[in-house]
Amino acid sequence: MPYIELNTNIEISKELKNEVKSKLGNLIKELPGKSENWLMVNINDKTSLYFKGSDKGAIMIKVLIYGDSYSSQVLDNFTSLLTSYLQKELDIDGSRIYISYFFTKNWGFNGSNF
Repeated sequence: MPYIELNTNIEISKELKNEVKSKLGNLIKELPGKSENWLMVNINDKTSLYFKGSDKGAIMIKVLIYGDSYSSQVLDNFTSLLTSYLQKELDIDGSRIYISYFFTKNWGFNGSNF
């Protein structure tokens, strides 16, 4: 049950949002036990996002995951792959991309909790 929320101050076309969503679906497999089958993605573009006092292109990503945390090695790999992809696809420097991870043992779905 992963959820990825991407907030950026740049504009992203509908077509590119669909490509990013699909790539996130592939990348989520890098986290053991996770797949696109349960992935929810939220892409918010044109947000009022400032980094280092500038509105130059930036991205803040939240990754919420049901279950215990992963090793730093697994998260480092995921961060590296995700940053590289977004740098290339959205033309935003990796030094302007933040990724936060949140883990929970409480996750509601379809009227009940796991």
